[in-house]
Amino acid sequence: MLFIGLGILLLVSFMGSRLQSISLSMLGGLGVLLFACFFKTVPAEPPFQVILCIASAVVAVAAIEAAGGLQYLIQLAESLIRGAPHRIIYLSPLVTYILTFLAGTNHITYSILPVIAEVSKSVGIRPERPLSLSVIAALHGTLASPISSSIVIMSEFLNGMGIGSGTIFKILIPSTLGGLFLATIVMAQFHTKLDHGKDCLKNNAMVQPITSKAAKFSVICFCLGSLMIALLSSIKSICPCWVRNGTTVYLPTSSILPLVMLSSAACIMLILRISPQAITQGKAFMSGIQGMCSLLGIAWLSSTFVESNQAILLKWISSHLSAGWQFAIILLIMSAIMGSSAATIKAMLPLGMALGIAPKVLLASVIAVNGVFIIPIYPTILSAINLDSTGTTRIGKYFFNHSFMLPGLITIFGAIGIAFLLIYIFLPT
Repeated sequence: MLFIGLGILLLVSFMGSRLQSISLSMLGGLGVLLFACFFKTVPAEPPFQVILCIASAVVAVAAIEAAGGLQYLIQLAESLIRGAPHRIIYLSPLVTYILTFLAGTNHITYSILPVIAEVSKSVGIRPERPLSLSVIAALHGTLASPISSSIVIMSEFLNGMGIGSGTIFKILIPSTLGGLFLATIVMAQFHTKLDHGKDCLKNNAMVQPITSKAAKFSVICFCLGSLMIALLSSIKSICPCWVRNGTTVYLPTSSILPLVMLSSAACIMLILRISPQAITQGKAFMSGIQGMCSLLGIAWLSSTFVESNQAILLKWISSHLSAGWQFAIILLIMSAIMGSSAATIKAMLPLGMALGIAPKVLLASVIAVNGVFIIPIYPTILSAINLDSTGTTRIGKYFFNHSFMLPGLITIFGAIGIAFLLIYIFLPT
């Protein structure tokens, strides 16, 4: 049953990554139906709370896109990269990290990756170096973002185990940035000159910057909303509460994000007088809804697989990977199979809790869920490969020896190492 279930999960993940769009949702639902009908498995609880949070964040991001704020952020990022083209190896991953951290999704990188490829080629730098680093940076920026689906799922588990959202950010943000910095330093030591010559692209002029007050206001409103989420989640004294049967009940952490994000979107819409139709017709809304639907299917399937085989998995892991830190290895492998960081967290954190792994160790290990790059079929990886006209960014002869493997592994291992150091500083007991 274990191997058959794993086979179904692998097949769904591979086909979904190949077909893209909402295929993961449909195939994931089919997988759950196969489990229920042929193996008499009880389906796991559908991730409705996670979907609510993602949908709320998508609406907020779509609102700032309709106000011009998203384009404003992208142009700020582009101006930084074009301002110092010879330092693009160092600048592009940092800019991408910040961009995805603010947006809560790595899909926003589709707008900045062409600029990175173009500028790299124009100054004679192998596009492979900054492109691969930027794709990895997008994964880690999204993981640490206060409005990402990964943080929502993670907080849902860890808050109940005594680790607040403030602590999560205090560990994840510096560790992911530190791991990315380490990977950047290492990759910069490799051969960076473009052997194909400096065949500059003709269209290297920067787009006219957006100076609209509406665009800037939408970005400020969105950032204030993200800050409010972090504060309300970590400081109980300012969190809304009420008394029920003599007991003080606080607003659940899982409700803070959707309420604040929807409220931020409402303020942007009302104050700037943006048409609701314009919000739903943007690229951010369409890609966000597709990502949300895809997560619904694969998260439901992976949770069903783990829950139905929990006894076997617990026994195997306890026998072969007994140390708490080794749970990161399981997360790394499962994220590569599932192709989704959020789905891996949703399925595997309950397993880690059942194994009795300390909450702080789970927090440090969770960075390993960004191993989605290991099998090079992730959408942003394929996009970066297609954008590099020089052919330096590629999938190797042996499939796994691709351009993203080394920077990805360095970032993950470096970030996990820093995270374990931080938890023993901030969470000694």
